[in-house]
Amino acid sequence: MSKTVYISIVSHANDEDIVNNFSHFPFECEKVKIVLSVVDNTGSLALKKFCEEKGFNYIYDGKTRGYGENHNLNFKKLNPKDEDLFLVLNPDIFISKEDFQGMVKSMLQKNADILNIKSYLDKEKGIIDFPDRYFPGILNFFISLATGKRLHYGDNENVKHPEWMSGGFMLFKASSYRKLNGFDEDYFMYCEDIDICYRAKKSGMILEYDNRFYNIHNSSMHSRKLLSKNMFWHLTSAFRFVLKNRFFKPVTFAKKSS
Repeated sequence: MSKTVYISIVSHANDEDIVNNFSHFPFECEKVKIVLSVVDNTGSLALKKFCEEKGFNYIYDGKTRGYGENHNLNFKKLNPKDEDLFLVLNPDIFISKEDFQGMVKSMLQKNADILNIKSYLDKEKGIIDFPDRYFPGILNFFISLATGKRLHYGDNENVKHPEWMSGGFMLFKASSYRKLNGFDEDYFMYCEDIDICYRAKKSGMILEYDNRFYNIHNSSMHSRKLLSKNMFWHLTSAFRFVLKNRFFKPVTFAKKSS
């Protein structure tokens, strides 16, 4: 049965990122069709032209939405079949054709509901975004923002089933995304990835990390800037996660490798 991989990207004036990171799309992928769809929050004519030239879907309706709501909109517009895959992907992430193809082939052979792969913050220095993550207690958010120390991150680079994974790169079975009703749109930005993973875990879904394939994430870390709009969104989302899920544990400490 023919399957399609739908790639969902949200742009907040990320024209340059999208041009730099996705000009090599689309391509053939083990006879799997690839459809890339961009939701634009700013109405960039240059981005619209680029998408038209590349054959990408382009959505702009004059409304500004949060991160999760935009991806939910893409999912609704694309309406994938249950056997298809839905990739939530940040515009500042690059993945090569070879790693993309390997990841898709791996996902189609697995029983995972959500898949994540290795993410380099600096490929030349070998710095990765650690995948060994635990659901944070309320104080973890403040400690992380104030000190940069993420006590709920472990140091196991080979973890197979993390508690949660970054929303910048999440490959879903379309059927699983549909069962979860996508992201909770009450989160404007930040923590919607923790929330959807928490709900997935509670429903018995399988989250898997495959370090055989990788992407490169040029993250700007806007949420760490004191007194910024992004920090406000981050703290608001942290309280929402804790209150919604009644996750009142003060601090989560990750298990350290021996």
